[in-house]
Amino acid sequence: MLWTRLLPRFIRIGMLLASAAPLVFAQPGTPVRVGMGLSKPPYILESGKAGLEVEIAEQAFAAAGYQMNGLQFPPARALAMQRAGQLDALLGVDEGIGGNNFFSAPYITYYNVAVTLSSRNIRLRTIEDLSNYSVAAFQNASVVLGASFKAMAERHADYKEYPQQIIQNNLLFTSHVDVVIGDRLIFRYFSTQLIPKIDGNQPVTIHTIFPPNPRKVVFRDAELRDRFNAGLRSIQANGVYDAILKKYAGISKL
Repeated sequence: MLWTRLLPRFIRIGMLLASAAPLVFAQPGTPVRVGMGLSKPPYILESGKAGLEVEIAEQAFAAAGYQMNGLQFPPARALAMQRAGQLDALLGVDEGIGGNNFFSAPYITYYNVAVTLSSRNIRLRTIEDLSNYSVAAFQNASVVLGASFKAMAERHADYKEYPQQIIQNNLLFTSHVDVVIGDRLIFRYFSTQLIPKIDGNQPVTIHTIFPPNPRKVVFRDAELRDRFNAGLRSIQANGVYDAILKKYAGISKL
């Protein structure tokens, strides 16, 4: 019968299609242009291709079926490009930037802290307590850390901000400043990058006088935002997120 003669051919075609099917899903995801800031280790490394924040975003996009094309810019330029529609997404923002945009769920949280040498026995319970000590902070700290911190900084006679955060570590560990202000993971990273004659292993005290600072991704498209959120939930559930934290920060939870 004709059916009997054709059946082996259909079986062979079916087997070929089945073997080819995985190739469809193995193709790279749809590319997306994603802006980010300049080097800020361990969150964003100098190449812009690696880092805690970069890899979390990259894996969340991948889980959603997209290939992240990360592009580094100074913050003001990145925001201008996003508002002009030249980027699909921009990392590391909060809803305070305004605009009619679509914000993701928080994908990373920064923890700004005050750090002192434990040998000094300094006690800091509030932002106002900083007025009694010399303070070195990161650039624009007086803008982003809230009204109380800004007021303290404006009336403080010995408060300075530095564009290169390793300078803060140098000043603290050489006892040239009493307190440094910065993200705890950034401070820890730069403590390993000091020149040999500066002892970055001296015990320090971390003062948690600032609230956590969750960061989001801003999108120009609601559907892409929703798919990113789904990808983020996926890597948080399957262990990928925690593995990235351990890789870059040596911790399993922020």
